[in-house]
Amino acid sequence: MNVVALGEIIKPAQPPRAGDGEYPILSITMRHGLVDQEEKFKKRVASADLSAYKVVTRGQLVVGFPIDEGVLAFQNKYPKAVVSPAYSIWDLIAPDRVNRNYLQRYLRSPRALSYYVSRLRGTTARRRSLPQDVFLALPVPMPGRSEQDRIVSVLDQADRVRERRRGAIDLLDELARSIFLDMFGDPIKNPHSWPVWSFGDLLDMPPRNGVSPSSDGSVQGKVLTLSAITGSRFNDKSVKSALFYMAPPARQSVDSRDLLICRGSGNIALVGRGFFPSRSMVDVTFPDTVIAARVDRRRLLPNFIESLWGMPFVRRQIESVARTTSGIYKINQKMVEAVRVIVPPLDLQEQFSSRVEAVRRLEATHRAHLAGLDELFGSLQQRAFRGDL
Repeated sequence: MNVVALGEIIKPAQPPRAGDGEYPILSITMRHGLVDQEEKFKKRVASADLSAYKVVTRGQLVVGFPIDEGVLAFQNKYPKAVVSPAYSIWDLIAPDRVNRNYLQRYLRSPRALSYYVSRLRGTTARRRSLPQDVFLALPVPMPGRSEQDRIVSVLDQADRVRERRRGAIDLLDELARSIFLDMFGDPIKNPHSWPVWSFGDLLDMPPRNGVSPSSDGSVQGKVLTLSAITGSRFNDKSVKSALFYMAPPARQSVDSRDLLICRGSGNIALVGRGFFPSRSMVDVTFPDTVIAARVDRRRLLPNFIESLWGMPFVRRQIESVARTTSGIYKINQKMVEAVRVIVPPLDLQEQFSSRVEAVRRLEATHRAHLAGLDELFGSLQQRAFRGDL
């Protein structure tokens, strides 16, 4: 199969700024590419002033960050829309020769992600970037247009099977939320008049930040990435090899007793999101962009507080105190401790936990099936980009 450098396929665009214009606002997701911001976050989270936002036209490639997590996509939703000024926008050099879905799939493939990871620059995990010339040097397998179309058709069919399984998992997530509201009511209204406490008064120890790696370090280790706690469930696969200045303390290792909370993000809807690890990982360090909070299990059970933490009652509190610096929203330990939470009787929390565990077991079965489908899809994708499909 013919292989060319990405720089022979795309070139930097010169997007105008939004100015006073009115456009749909798009955000990039790992799973669905570019989506309407309100669809992703259930509300608008962009700054009220959109004048500096970039206008992206239909068919242009948008590259976000972190690029090593495949946060990039072609804009296929609107004739014109706007995206964050932090994103880069690219044009196809010869649009008639390239199937955009083919190129997007390759740029998000494991082979491309491995290329990005090995060439990132910078010392801070979430601010590491890929130089433009390195990005454009990415080798891309480029068969003829008809073969690109065939490969996309095969991969799309396989992907639809995975999407149906993901849909079933999403419905189970909604079931868990419905069980919470049925048992405890909406925490905003607190119809059962449950006691309300400051979260900090319900912890076994003060909250603590993690330790981030450094490219100048010499101690080899592993670090949890923020994607572990910014999805719909804790992802124990979101781990990277990393270098540290010194061996990270044991208290900064991933512990299933801790609620791990996102301390900073460019998206305010992700700030403060938190989950308990599905298992302890003594050889994995959580970064300083994460706050760990160890709850007193005589007062709060993990399944209860994890569910409550994602409810609007808590989300509104966190988003109201988050502060922004250079486009990054942040919270700190004091803000986490100040969050008000309802505290129903422990026996009710235990009943809720039992019901949720039953849902989670069913969900685990679906996730296991999905993992098998993902493995098969990965193999199919590798064959496609080798020219063996």
